[in-house]
Amino acid sequence: MGEVKPAGLQSDWALLEQEGDVDYIWEKVQQVIRECVDTTKFTTWFEPLKPLAFSEGTLQVAVPNKFVRSWLMEHYHTLVSETLQELLGVACQVAFIVDDRTAPPAESRPAASPDPLHHTVVVNGRNGTTSSMFNPRFTFDTFVVGSSNEFAHAACMAVARHPARTYNPLFIYGDVGLGKTHLLHAVANYILQHQPHMTACYVSSEKFLNDLVGALSHDKMDDFRNRYRKNDLILVDDVQFLIGKERTQEEFFHTFNVLHNDNKQIVLTSDKLPKDMVGLEKRLRSRFEWGLIADLQAPDTETKAAILKKKADYMQIALPDDVAWFIARRLRGDVRKLEGALNVIEAYTSMTAQDITIGLVQTLIGELSEVEEKPISISDIERVVSDHYKLKAAVLRSKKRNKEIAHARHIAMYLARTLTSASLPQIGKDFGDRDHTSVLHACNKIKGLVEDDWRVKEEVEQLTRALQG
Repeated sequence: MGEVKPAGLQSDWALLEQEGDVDYIWEKVQQVIRECVDTTKFTTWFEPLKPLAFSEGTLQVAVPNKFVRSWLMEHYHTLVSETLQELLGVACQVAFIVDDRTAPPAESRPAASPDPLHHTVVVNGRNGTTSSMFNPRFTFDTFVVGSSNEFAHAACMAVARHPARTYNPLFIYGDVGLGKTHLLHAVANYILQHQPHMTACYVSSEKFLNDLVGALSHDKMDDFRNRYRKNDLILVDDVQFLIGKERTQEEFFHTFNVLHNDNKQIVLTSDKLPKDMVGLEKRLRSRFEWGLIADLQAPDTETKAAILKKKADYMQIALPDDVAWFIARRLRGDVRKLEGALNVIEAYTSMTAQDITIGLVQTLIGELSEVEEKPISISDIERVVSDHYKLKAAVLRSKKRNKEIAHARHIAMYLARTLTSASLPQIGKDFGDRDHTSVLHACNKIKGLVEDDWRVKEEVEQLTRALQG
């Protein structure tokens, strides 16, 4: 990233005090960052930001609120500061300044919070108890947080703590089985626990459509509108189902406007980004983008192992750590596959009273049609890693210890440890007859770098995707 500096940047250093040059520098910083993070993260975190000024080695950048500032400071401050410093060639940093000029237009921001309604919770239009509407198991405490869902979890927590005052709407998107519905229920459970006077409504977009058709057929549109518009919180699952349904979109558009104008919190989920919803009216896409878009990705191996352990504890299954990791490495995709594996294990062990071992589980999950049995070998890892770093595979097994080769070798060992069932001695043998303590040191080193250095984290995730794809 720092090897090629855009022409003219260093020569323009003396002009940085001028507003036009601040905009120019920020544009160049964004160009670099766009290549370092995925499209969704860039759109969410960096597109709305505006440069304010450059003074005493600090580039001031406007952010819309404290939540965004806190997230940027924790996750991207180092990346942005280092990018700025490498582009300019001098010591400098970025400062994120809360400035409401970067917030959505005035028409899209909610007014002051009105007095909450004091009546019972609504279940798809019928009075009921909280437990009849929301799954009590789906809480923030039971949601396993990892790098794949950290952002969405934090956004939902912010909305739950301050409904209609943080992000409205909150739009969560991701493939099936990644936790969208869990987070919807967690938001509602949290709000209703801490603010029991509030009312909430959960509905799928398909149910919204069916209710609309029924209301039109029986001339009950006033009842239909009251059902959805007289709540403090509305959570709509799978809004992509609205695509191509013009009459439903029109009614949802007006319902959305009433709720938003009345400062009621709206949370939506979808398996598509608003901009990718071909067949959805532009005015609805625009409103879906008013607040915050948070994505859910497929969990990594470590997160899957943690999910398995938590679900096994709930199911009262004594699942050993090594077995959890074994399953996590061999099941790809969504959380439902993990649950399917646990159900098979529970059923078999409850009938046979056998201890849960890797050998037993390997036999059991091999029968699951959902499981993709494509074990990754150390030779696969050597090939992918050597290609990525433009090295010969033999170099990874050599005694050479220069910085670039050692780093690639350490990455390969770490991947071998996390993506295969090979033991430390076996990994050491395959990488040039090294001692198992050398492998352990390499794995611990890379694990620490993954947690602290965004570059290494991106490298490991990219290599893992290449191996699993």
